[in-house]
Amino acid sequence: MPHLICAPTTINEAARIVELAHRHHCTIQARGGGTSNDLGSLSQAPDIELLTTGLNQLLEHEAPDLTCHIEAGMTLSTLQNHLARKGQKLALDPPDAKHATIGGIIASNASGPKRLRYGTARDQVIGLRVIQADGTVTRSGGRVVKNVAGYDLNKLYIGSLGTLGIIVEANFKLQPLPATEQTLLLTYTNADDAMHTVLSLLGSAITPTALELIDSGAANSMNDGYGLHLPTNGYTLAVNFEGNHTALERQINETRLQARRLNALLGEELTNQDQEHFWHIIRQQQRGTLTCKISLLPSQIAPYLRILSSTCRQHTLEAASIAHAGNGIVYTELRPADALPRLTATITALRHYVNSHHGTLVIERCPTQLKRQIDVWGDPGSSFFMMQRLKEQFDPQGTFTKGRFLGGL
Repeated sequence: MPHLICAPTTINEAARIVELAHRHHCTIQARGGGTSNDLGSLSQAPDIELLTTGLNQLLEHEAPDLTCHIEAGMTLSTLQNHLARKGQKLALDPPDAKHATIGGIIASNASGPKRLRYGTARDQVIGLRVIQADGTVTRSGGRVVKNVAGYDLNKLYIGSLGTLGIIVEANFKLQPLPATEQTLLLTYTNADDAMHTVLSLLGSAITPTALELIDSGAANSMNDGYGLHLPTNGYTLAVNFEGNHTALERQINETRLQARRLNALLGEELTNQDQEHFWHIIRQQQRGTLTCKISLLPSQIAPYLRILSSTCRQHTLEAASIAHAGNGIVYTELRPADALPRLTATITALRHYVNSHHGTLVIERCPTQLKRQIDVWGDPGSSFFMMQRLKEQFDPQGTFTKGRFLGGL
């Protein structure tokens, strides 16, 4: 727990708090909705915790230009409600949108299944306002999409977990709300056929918004916890489309044809509230008690799932995986979360396999005891020296709490 919690309601107040912390050699850490607090290594408790939730104003919405300017303490769902009145949206769909703040989403580069089409925060942010370690407020980027002047400092702050500065304002490019949306569920007896379908769709003119692969462990969890009726003896591929009615119908028909050729069993089609409920559950499935995020080439997902199955059998563990199949990102939940020696051995084996295929394995959520036994980030790689130099330049005094980020930054 921090020694002091501050809840500013203006950016000037927030900057003053950081300035005082810097002057008195105190450490400070920003907190939004707390939805990503589990992410990262164990760090020392900060002297001051700065709550950003009081910075929650929509400062500007230029609907004709498809841009908006907001304070970083606003939650994503609140922002989406504002934008929907003008028929627009911010194309980010991380878990827990009701509590996740814009600043927290940017700082953790959080995303969801629709990153396949729209990308992550790195693709949506066009400008930021940030409080530096000495309390100075700086701007990066701009307020228009075609802003190409100067260094792209935005990307330094996105995903940095507040180690370089506290994000207090953001400018985004927006997307029109689609005329309609539909999800096609396909069932497969094995992951190879499912991933062949994914690769076939990615290589065609079809443009799905999301491609989510669900294994039997995740299907069981989703059925038991949320009342779904997904098959539990194979794999489900959820294919989401957005667009106008004519284009959507054509793309779904073409997807059905390709899927049949690759041994798919056609499942149901989801619309309206059923569809919204399904994707909400998919996003929440990314947040198990012990969840690893694996990044691989899409072609390596099926082999990884086979290695996962054999490794879990060896160590008497259960696994549940969902994958952003078109992006090569797999979220694997391991159970039980208190079997520390077996979990450590399993994660070490999986990380070795993933690294040997030029991928990464990051433990996104886990019990504190496990963080004491294994590095949640893994090998920081050859770029770590540059990251250290950046931290030294942006925060030489260590005002922003160290230890949570990659390599102990």
